[in-house]
Amino acid sequence: MKILLSFISLCLLLSISSYADVIYRVKRGDSLLKISKKFGVSVAEIKRASGLKGSRIYVGQKLRIPVKSERSNRKYIIYKVKKGDSLKKIAKKFGVSVKELKRINHLKGSVIYVGQRLKVPLKDRNSLKSSKYNPKSKKVFVPNGLTKVPVYKYYRVRKGDSILKIAKRFKVSARRIIRDNHLKKPYVIRPGQKLKILIGYKDVLKLNRPVQFHFPLDGRVDPTVREKGYPGIFILSKMGEPVRAAETGIVKFAGRNDKMLKAFGNLVIIQHPEGYRTVYSNLDKIFVRPNQIVKRGEVIGTAGTSGDWGRSGIYFDISKVYKGRTYHINPLEVLR
Repeated sequence: MKILLSFISLCLLLSISSYADVIYRVKRGDSLLKISKKFGVSVAEIKRASGLKGSRIYVGQKLRIPVKSERSNRKYIIYKVKKGDSLKKIAKKFGVSVKELKRINHLKGSVIYVGQRLKVPLKDRNSLKSSKYNPKSKKVFVPNGLTKVPVYKYYRVRKGDSILKIAKRFKVSARRIIRDNHLKKPYVIRPGQKLKILIGYKDVLKLNRPVQFHFPLDGRVDPTVREKGYPGIFILSKMGEPVRAAETGIVKFAGRNDKMLKAFGNLVIIQHPEGYRTVYSNLDKIFVRPNQIVKRGEVIGTAGTSGDWGRSGIYFDISKVYKGRTYHINPLEVLR
């Protein structure tokens, strides 16, 4: 019963996605032209995303910057400066020169600050250097099909609402709400009416091949887990055996949640193309982090031993989200 309750909590966790948008605070000396060059987007795109009518901005104003990854053939990534970083350290980490970093970010000097977003050119998309989260390899796979797509929610209009009030509540521009809902002048909305509201963006992968899942761990499958009503399988192995990503995807969760998912122990959830998700629980060690991109076959952790499951190995589950609902798939029918 304890594990079953944790499984229900896991299903809830699978339905939650974290979204982020690039918010920039205007500094002294800034202009829309300078900001557009800094992020590699047009002035018109910034004005449209931030709901600006004119070109006037003020110090401290927050602007919404459309993420460049919506475009194909992207040649760089956005890196957020951390404490202790320097241009030299960042350049060495990603295998580029300081001169190139300064050129692409329009930097005159070498001073950077914590939280600053820098564009980092990708010399080789398949050999992006990183020193964390994988003790056996210093490479992070970045597929060509990584894009950001808008995410919407539906809001039912209440009495006293106006487009401006709703826009302020959800921190989007009124113009965006009007455009997304094809509203016409005089833009009258009525209580009970449903509006589509932009709430952020999410990373989506597109592969140039069919989705294909491989066994994440070498070991014998214990059928008793499915006999007890669980949709996944338990793969038996010795503790410390490498656990690999079953398919290329983005890590959505990596860690431990003792409040909701204590019975699952150390857990990794990976989002794959076409709405697929895989779950790897009962891990001993975890080598990945949320929002990291992993390639099929890449080691994401090691198998552990759990008193809750009563055996050594991992619990593995595959599901697919379609029209907001999660459908579980028998892993034995699709694993290769």
